[in-house]
Amino acid sequence: MRKYLVKFLPHLGCAFFFSMFINVLALAYIMYLRLLFDKVMDSRSMETLVFLTAAVIGLYIVSGILEVFRSKLLVRIGVKFDQVVAGRIFSGMLGNTVAAGSPKHTQGLKDLNSIRNFLGGTGIFALFDTPWVPVYLAVIFLFHPLLGYIACAGALTLFLLVVAQEIMTARIQARQSQAALETDQFLNSSMRNAQTVYAMGMLPAMTRRWNQFNSQGVYFEDTMAARNGFFQSLAKFFMMGTVVIIMSTGAYLVIINEATLGTMVASAMFMSRALSPIMMLGNAWKSLVEARIAYSRLDGLLEDSTAERRQEPEKPEIYRAENISVSIGETLVLKKVSFELHPGEILAVTGSSGAGKTTLARVLLGLWKPEQGRVFLGNTPMDQVDPVLLGKKVGFMPQEVELFSGTVAENIARMGEVDSEAVVEAAGRAGAHEMILGLPKGYDTRIGAGGINPSGGQKQRIVLARALYNDPWLLVFDEPDSHLDQSGREALKGVLNGLREKKVFLVLMTHNKELVGMADRVLDL
Repeated sequence: MRKYLVKFLPHLGCAFFFSMFINVLALAYIMYLRLLFDKVMDSRSMETLVFLTAAVIGLYIVSGILEVFRSKLLVRIGVKFDQVVAGRIFSGMLGNTVAAGSPKHTQGLKDLNSIRNFLGGTGIFALFDTPWVPVYLAVIFLFHPLLGYIACAGALTLFLLVVAQEIMTARIQARQSQAALETDQFLNSSMRNAQTVYAMGMLPAMTRRWNQFNSQGVYFEDTMAARNGFFQSLAKFFMMGTVVIIMSTGAYLVIINEATLGTMVASAMFMSRALSPIMMLGNAWKSLVEARIAYSRLDGLLEDSTAERRQEPEKPEIYRAENISVSIGETLVLKKVSFELHPGEILAVTGSSGAGKTTLARVLLGLWKPEQGRVFLGNTPMDQVDPVLLGKKVGFMPQEVELFSGTVAENIARMGEVDSEAVVEAAGRAGAHEMILGLPKGYDTRIGAGGINPSGGQKQRIVLARALYNDPWLLVFDEPDSHLDQSGREALKGVLNGLREKKVFLVLMTHNKELVGMADRVLDL
């Protein structure tokens, strides 16, 4: 994340430059009051009064224009930052989801939104204005040392309250964020499986579980609000108390003829101006902490997704795995699995449920990195090949078939630019062409929101067509007949024979004895 934020430092510096002039111009009204009490009231000069008033109004207009520019600049920085990083975060989320044993980072874009809101909100203004606190305190010292000491004591006390607020709320804020993430994941899982919940009478149990998640989140939110409210109230009390003490001390100095009435009023206003950024920092602390937690999560997410594999894949003479071992948690799933496959050969991977067939499929596709061993394309390790370029040469049919929101043609074309001829060819080879033509709008039929919800068999045929799109030379099918009827299974056999003739590398994870009988090699896990 740091390398992306560094690119925006010049723009943030420009916003800070605007803040510098805004803070300087903010002094105009305070100095106006001092001159009004000390000069104009004594001289009773209307000309001086008009001149000072016009000058202050002009400076306020300039200050307002600068604040508009600063706000727009910060909003655009946030939007541009989103445009630069959002795609990488989305890719990182997908990569993190398929990685073996990794936590599901489902709210990367929400974390990005937290950072963008911080960049365009009051939190960043507080950070810009806080460096000016010593300047205001120095000016008060110039008025009178006693006023300066009181001002420094008040500012230091308020700053210590902000530090105490950080210490007392940082941990609870992190726990609240984690609870919100867990609640969101549970909610998404429940919505995806709503039919199962109702069909199997799970609604009361799921409702109780939801209440547990929700109660935990409400508890953390209530605790966080209570602590922030306590510190903000205490800070407000100290701020107002310090201003009153400055005012009363100034009045005392006026009485003993060591200060003027204008100095008294200006000192109190300078004190209020000096403490405002610290107060603003305390009020914006929640957004600051949220942005910091979001930054930490995104930093880890992007770091995990920055592995560079640049070689362009070429069809090898042999596809092989050497001593593949994979553990998920503390469970050893695969142990020293090896095989060799030549073009046109079919490898059938068999084994009981839980033996590791799906795990091996993910390793063979480069989705999971084995703890030991490697997968080779010829003599080139798969982990040294560009995954995007390799993906164009790979056809994958997962056990759980899902389609994306879009047309049938877009799904077959892997959500890229649709090559109509290649789409129809892939559908024909998958035995799905006639079925697709029977849909309401054929290949232009929309799937998902506003469209149809295909049956399991229809999905599987479309997914098979997607796997065959643009003639890949490596295919991995995980239980490819699980949703097919008998005619679909017969069509699948024809597809497999056609792929053998095209000299592709084909790996089948299957329980079907007929498909196993078509294989040249069998790997039993």
